Amino acid sequence: MVYGDAHVLREHENEAPAVFGAEQLPDDAEDDQPPRQAFLPAERITDRNQPVTLELRALTDGTTAMLAFTTLEALVTGCGEAQPWIAVEETSVPDLQRRCGAGQILWDVSVPTEQRRDEVSH
Repeated sequence: MVYGDAHVLREHENEAPAVFGAEQLPDDAEDDQPPRQAFLPAERITDRNQPVTLELRALTDGTTAMLAFTTLEALVTGCGEAQPWIAVEETSVPDLQRRCGAGQILWDVSVPTEQRRDEVSH
């Protein structure tokens, strides 16, 4: 890989010159971890340009809930083999809850068997 100009390459051989020091690195090792994902049941889309619609569930108290899952395996177990989904950064889930008007977020729940998606609908 070539970077800089000939003068930089001669002076630093195969290493780039230092541009920041240790004081600019994060203190916490967790900052080096990629963001965690959440998997959200959504309506199936056929056009990448159309907006995604999250599936909300009506609760017995009359409020609505947004379902969220910590793993794709948990989503399949809780919603069925054919459940369409989207993956988002876990930190964006509360904002999505607010934007879709859900009263609460239910994590890793099991949808009643009769409401699961076990076959792909066309």
